[in-house]
Amino acid sequence: MISVKNLTKRYNSSQGDIEAISGINLKVAAGEIFGIIGPSGAGKSTLIRTLNLLEKPTKGEIIIDNTELTSLSAALLRKERQKIAMIFQHFNLLSSRTVRGNVSFPLEIAGIAKKERKQRVKRLIELVGLSDRADHYPAQLSGGQKQRVGIARALANDPQVLLSDEATSSLDPESTKSILKLLSRIRDELNLTIILITHEMEVIKEVCDRVAVIEAGKIIEEGTVLEIFSKPKKPLTKKFIKSVIDFELPPRVAEYLSDSQHKPGILLRVSFLGENTHQPLISYLVKKFDIDANILYGNIDEIQRVPFGTLVIDLEGKKEKLSASIQFLQEQGLQVEVLEGESIT
Repeated sequence: MISVKNLTKRYNSSQGDIEAISGINLKVAAGEIFGIIGPSGAGKSTLIRTLNLLEKPTKGEIIIDNTELTSLSAALLRKERQKIAMIFQHFNLLSSRTVRGNVSFPLEIAGIAKKERKQRVKRLIELVGLSDRADHYPAQLSGGQKQRVGIARALANDPQVLLSDEATSSLDPESTKSILKLLSRIRDELNLTIILITHEMEVIKEVCDRVAVIEAGKIIEEGTVLEIFSKPKKPLTKKFIKSVIDFELPPRVAEYLSDSQHKPGILLRVSFLGENTHQPLISYLVKKFDIDANILYGNIDEIQRVPFGTLVIDLEGKKEKLSASIQFLQEQGLQVEVLEGESIT
């Protein structure tokens, strides 16, 4: 559906050229919710704005539904842009128009006949759950309701792709969850492809199918949400995941481990995914390899309705038994990390 090849965007400044994004390659399948996460200044907004050519790339290709956008004339680009809608962090609603008027606005610009326009507006307002607010003005709406208007307006021209530029970052947690559920539902009902940029890993965890991590204008890691959460490779990715799933040891455990009288055999963080979360693997490990296992900390979460758990365990026993234990855990498809001293203080 969407293919990005070697996409680069440079800006001229008094300090010289600034490369906001550099050689980015991405593929997004039809019907996916694809997340792009990165810190401030990483190039997220530049990337998403190049996808509909609000920002013209310095080089590279953007192919959407088999059409290469950067080679189109202005007239053809305007036509193709109708397939690509966008929602924003700050809503960008017209304060002088009601909910109905805001949703109707792009249809008026497109020259849609009044009767069809009214029918489409009514359907869209119902879709986003604002039928009882149709005649309210933006000043009379909550942040979540304003974003629902923004979504309805974005869908007015029946786009194939919806770009979300930090659309939930100014909302409270409850409104954020509500908007994410709405995006997931309209993806399913309208067969939309959604690209969602954010700096919040909770948003990725909640709604995305796949995710790319961007740093300093480059994609540093990409995969399904389950892959990224269970086997993160880059330090930035691990940092984002820690903001959602608490890998840190509670103070009482850290104090226990830093006690000079305590000399653990080997300290592991073991990550479980799916069915393995409910398997008695640690009990089996103790019996099979004749070692002692002290569970110091553990939690279970869910990612895309799949259980995901972590354990911090202290294994004691003969060196060869400990090595065999780690190998056994890895053979079961578990992610095993040997914690270093600095990780336990």
